[in-house]
Amino acid sequence: MKRIPVMLNAVIATTALAAVAAPTTFDIKNEVMAKAQQSEKGVIMVLSTRGDVAANAAFLLASQIKENPGFAPLLVIAEQEKLQNYMQPLALTGEALPAMVFFDKSGRELNRVIAAQPASGAQQRMLTAALR
Repeated sequence: MKRIPVMLNAVIATTALAAVAAPTTFDIKNEVMAKAQQSEKGVIMVLSTRGDVAANAAFLLASQIKENPGFAPLLVIAEQEKLQNYMQPLALTGEALPAMVFFDKSGRELNRVIAAQPASGAQQRMLTAALR
């Protein structure tokens, strides 16, 4: 019986936090800097459109986080009309997506991989098994 109030408080707190944390506009530089300050080494950001490619982009980010400990993940999945706002500061074009960009703790770009293609089904299964 004691669990119900605790769970209810957790749900209310999470909902309130999500409402405050979900900005109406996304400033990529501020978001990268905020993540970088929370990390040990920097940020790995993956930018993608919605749809099937988004799942592959998330998989790419997960595999890079495993390979680069100390970097904070930042997955940005946006609708086509909002994507320009995120691509412009990074000088990315639509053909470059999905893009993976590495930033140091100061928010400076270290490296990028553009038009990242997902691994084949067999390669994904091997990578998934290796990540476990």
